[in-house]
Amino acid sequence: MATNRTAIREGDRQARRQATRLGDELAELRLRAGLTQAAVGRALGIDRSVVSRLEQGDPQVGLSIRFHMAALLGADLRLSAYARSGPLIRDTAQARIVESILAGIDQRWRRTVEASLPGPDRRSVDLRLDGPAGVVLCEVESRVGSLEEIIRELHSKRDAFRAAAGAGVGLPIHAVLILPKTRHHLEIVRHHPATIEAVFPMPSDAVGAALADVDVPWNGDGILWTRVNAVSRQPPPADRR
Repeated sequence: MATNRTAIREGDRQARRQATRLGDELAELRLRAGLTQAAVGRALGIDRSVVSRLEQGDPQVGLSIRFHMAALLGADLRLSAYARSGPLIRDTAQARIVESILAGIDQRWRRTVEASLPGPDRRSVDLRLDGPAGVVLCEVESRVGSLEEIIRELHSKRDAFRAAAGAGVGLPIHAVLILPKTRHHLEIVRHHPATIEAVFPMPSDAVGAALADVDVPWNGDGILWTRVNAVSRQPPPADRR
């Protein structure tokens, strides 16, 4: 049977996200307990650098070490697998969002769904758009857990693309976070106004206009609000929050 590279990329992506989230949580527990990384390493019989890598979100740190550290810090670490509706790369909500965006954008965009990014970890971006004025990397999130994690991932993916393209190319590379306009997401944005303003300066309606017409100029990165069940031929307009 041929290797399913898409499944591997998606699995790697989930592993990185979970490793980053767990690393942040264990680091917070360690600091709350007043322990240094070196002290945790000695207690577990591992080098301090391994503890550091774990807290920084390195998915290569062994699973048993993660459980050992959680137990040491008095935490209950569990793993769960949630079945989806068939062997899809994105969940159903994400698939509907991508379809809606593709239906409403300018036909002159060259589109690549689940576009591979350079690098040994086989990462991908949900939607890559290539136009005459640059490249747009779109990440679709049906439900955001950690805003900081999403921002780090977006910046990391853009850096990987820029490094592979070469500094001399000079094409602008914009990042767009596509979110369903739910109460949960609106609350996240409402509680992080300074972060949103700094990282995503381009309003949603401006992002939608630029996607609908490749001749419309971009003004940085942005959040594009959408509706999961949207079927309009235009990117759904939304207020900037």
